[in-house]
Amino acid sequence: MYKKSDLRDLSNIIKWDLMKLKNQKIFLAMRLSWFIVQITVFARVISLIVRGFTGFDYFEFYLLGIYSSLLYTSSISRGYVLADEFDSGIVEYHLSLPVKRSVLVIGRILGSAISALLFTLPMMFVILIILKLITMVLEIIVSIITAFLFSIGVVSFVVLVVLRFKSGDATDIFFGTIDALLIRLSSVFYPLPIIARIAPYYYVALVNPITHFSDFIRIIFIPEYVLYTLNPIGMVMYILALAIGLLVLLIDYYEKKLEAGSWK
Repeated sequence: MYKKSDLRDLSNIIKWDLMKLKNQKIFLAMRLSWFIVQITVFARVISLIVRGFTGFDYFEFYLLGIYSSLLYTSSISRGYVLADEFDSGIVEYHLSLPVKRSVLVIGRILGSAISALLFTLPMMFVILIILKLITMVLEIIVSIITAFLFSIGVVSFVVLVVLRFKSGDATDIFFGTIDALLIRLSSVFYPLPIIARIAPYYYVALVNPITHFSDFIRIIFIPEYVLYTLNPIGMVMYILALAIGLLVLLIDYYEKKLEAGSWK
């Protein structure tokens, strides 16, 4: 059972993670630069190239895909911070605190997910202003909730991988590969009907959580896109199950397997 003190501990852990966001100035600058180039140059150029081939406004499709990829990479970055914390001894310090391990891990994941969401929200609003969708209040609220759940799943996955490898070099190689692959093997930049022409590509995209998140966001803001994607309820359930399932696995790992000094 959780007590009032546990909720206070949870709040403090989340605040601690949020405070760390301001120390990632280089990462923030790089992501912001990438975002500006994407919306001012690549989005316009690519939408001109594919005009007339998709059946809907590809410019809108591409901009919403940019947000999905940005939230994904930001969530990975927040989860990957744990690798540095093992090296610096911060994790060992946390394990020594009089805080329940379940509270500790839930606080770290929620704090990291909120940080990733806060970083990307201004860019989401910029995209919605460009697409003249900023007045769709209910749709924006639904998209923010979905983005938060998606970020929880991504951060939990990253932390599980970090704990499994227990090696900074191995983790660097793994995420350097998977970060690029998962975005490209999804519907972030290409509609599912186009991807379906290559069967292996299509089946990988169908199980890719980035596909489910990016296409659900598009369904919210681009009604005509519903004919080109999966069932909206199924996509939401997939994202929710991913977030809860990975978080539960992570809590179990922290409570039963993680020991101080285990980083080699």
